[in-house]
Amino acid sequence: MKLFNDYILAEPWWLLLLLTIPLLMFMGYRQGIRGWIIYPTLRVLGTLGWKPKDKPFRLAPLVLPLMLVPAIIGLARPQEAKSRTSRTASGIDILIALDVSYSMSTADFFESSGMMRRPERRIEAAKKIINEFIKRRPDDRIGIVSFAARPYTVAPVTLDHQILEYTLKDLALVNSRTESGTAIGSAIAAAGSRLEKLQRDTEDEEKSKTKTKSKVIVLVTDGASNSGQLSPVEAAKIVADLKIKIYPVAIGTPQGRLRGTSTGQEFDVETLKEIAEITEGDFYRALDYTGLRQAFASIDELEKTEVKRDTWVIKKELYPWFVGPAALLVLGFLAFSAFNPPPMP
Repeated sequence: MKLFNDYILAEPWWLLLLLTIPLLMFMGYRQGIRGWIIYPTLRVLGTLGWKPKDKPFRLAPLVLPLMLVPAIIGLARPQEAKSRTSRTASGIDILIALDVSYSMSTADFFESSGMMRRPERRIEAAKKIINEFIKRRPDDRIGIVSFAARPYTVAPVTLDHQILEYTLKDLALVNSRTESGTAIGSAIAAAGSRLEKLQRDTEDEEKSKTKTKSKVIVLVTDGASNSGQLSPVEAAKIVADLKIKIYPVAIGTPQGRLRGTSTGQEFDVETLKEIAEITEGDFYRALDYTGLRQAFASIDELEKTEVKRDTWVIKKELYPWFVGPAALLVLGFLAFSAFNPPPMP
């Protein structure tokens, strides 16, 4: 029987004895009534009222049963119960490789809800959905690499997802005048290298609470690879040997326009599909918010995290705090009665 958040009664049926308290009080009081009516004499008037020395003994039939209340509560075995939980997660190391080339500023994404729909840039749509994805996976180590003509580490692979939220929010596109191009092969190689290094660093941690189940790269891009010394297919073969899966997500509409100029379909669908096939991942096409959410939801379903929780309860017996005072009260009353005997009639 649960009383409060941390207190329970192990044997609550003893509380039924509380129903006998009023009966004991009634019976004791009835037996203690003096039968003065049977004596037809005026001397009986002298017995009317309670004398000061006689009061404790007249109240005994009422007080003694009440002293049993804490003892009965003690018999119900009140306990303080505190639960402890041990949590072990078999998580997934995920590195998100996000294209930040200038073409990602194309505003061709619309939210399906709302009357006034304003187009959003591809980069903003990607950041929004990636942030939602990260929040759904609290037990996974996640990192972010951005890339255009070369890859950059935005956030290391970590369980501190608050860092990811801050860095993702501040992530900006590269300036096309200083750096142009999309180096997908270099981005894959950089992501794979970081995941492999992380795996080596944690292999000897036998007591780690988070054990890696698998390694995944989520590649979000709107362009074809046109930069870097390593081709996307070659990079995919390298990470496949490291047992890393790649989930390419091609983002953007074919009719997207950047400053009035049609961007067309820049990404290479066949190459992205080949990358997914080589690494045993899946390819996704995201034309709008719905498609982008569905892509990350599908990845979320495919890459499950196993969490094991062991819960135990620590109980502390509290009955001495009830039985002890009850015993002291009864003994105290009996001692008082012994040293203060009732007056003779």
